[in-house]
Amino acid sequence: MTVFDTSRTETTYSLGNVASTDIPDERLRDLAAYWREQRGGNLLPGRDDVDPLDLPHKLLPSMILLDIVGSERYRRFKFRLVGTAIYTHVGRELTGLHIDEALPEPYLSYVSFTHATAADRRCPVYSETLYHDQGNFVNGITYRLVLPLASDHETADRIMVCQFWVRRGDKSRWEGDWRTVQPLTQLVDFP
Repeated sequence: MTVFDTSRTETTYSLGNVASTDIPDERLRDLAAYWREQRGGNLLPGRDDVDPLDLPHKLLPSMILLDIVGSERYRRFKFRLVGTAIYTHVGRELTGLHIDEALPEPYLSYVSFTHATAADRRCPVYSETLYHDQGNFVNGITYRLVLPLASDHETADRIMVCQFWVRRGDKSRWEGDWRTVQPLTQLVDFP
């Protein structure tokens, strides 16, 4: 079992900011606005505040819900629900697994960082990074919105993610040398 120890992280990632209205994907912009609405006057929305029936139907296959297990220093993220598009892309069932049982390095460290950042900062995180499959072959770019949820509306105990992929060779807004792409991690600000 690998536990993400936030006190011993050796890789440093740049952390920037993006306005919710400047998130490049319209679906993720809308999801960020929905998260903010559901938060109301609280620091964070709870899982009970998020109704899947309120979400655009096209987002549900790309959604992930994770439980945060353990303390802030030694925490793990466990897949509670995984959408069908995620299952199709990764090629196996993830529900019930911890992310350290499912993701290879260095992708695991980066995903752990985005989830921990959302939980600790209590705000959504938008990110883009190369996607490595289990053979550590870069087969695309993935972009996601990581949204913290809290039963008590203060301390994150779940993470909701909406994630999409662009495979190599697909026409998209990503251009250039895939070998030099650096992770983009941004805290989402609401204007």
